[in-house]
Amino acid sequence: MHHDLSSGRAFCRQIHLGGDRNFCYLLADTETGQAAAVDPGFAPADLQRLAGEAGLTISRILITHGHSDHIGGLAELVALTGATVHAGAADNVPGAAAIQDGDTLSLGGLSVTCLATPGHSPGHFCYLFAGRLVTGDILFCGKVGGTGSYFPGSSAQQEYDSLQRLLQLPDETLVLPGHDYYGGSGRMPHSTIGHERRHNPFLTAAGFDGFRDLKENWAAYKQEHNIR
Repeated sequence: MHHDLSSGRAFCRQIHLGGDRNFCYLLADTETGQAAAVDPGFAPADLQRLAGEAGLTISRILITHGHSDHIGGLAELVALTGATVHAGAADNVPGAAAIQDGDTLSLGGLSVTCLATPGHSPGHFCYLFAGRLVTGDILFCGKVGGTGSYFPGSSAQQEYDSLQRLLQLPDETLVLPGHDYYGGSGRMPHSTIGHERRHNPFLTAAGFDGFRDLKENWAAYKQEHNIR
């Protein structure tokens, strides 16, 4: 399953290549063919093949966070491409060059901005590319990333603060999540900041206390609202 979200010279493809409804991404400048792969979890050879078919060369690999379903194919993709890996230092991604909040990475004549968004993991980053925000596991369509004992190093307070930062982005910013975890009926593989601001229950909750309470009572909320 692929979704083409490109416009102008900004190439963007959302790709499902296995896992627990995982999405990975190809971002590129079509005028130069320079591309970044984001979170190569399960099928790096297929990701490399898809890039080649589109006339792209993967020169960077961007990691949103170091959980195994997002970096499982990293070593193989590095071997296939020789690309430079970028990730937050706090997540200890093997072989990655550490990025800092606000760093910009060139991609041909375009650039990717790195936004530190800790919470789901301590070194979680989102990547902003030509109005498209790759959110990893901090913001899904209608949901947010997990925190608690199942996710070592996670923090609900940090996640809440990071989400408030993302809400400062323009409403039309595309939200490209790390999983196809739509928090409603049917399917929604991508969204916008404006839509999430208005409809995501975690973002409409009353402050951090409401956010935390919804996390603690999410199972009951899902059943009440028929969310899978």
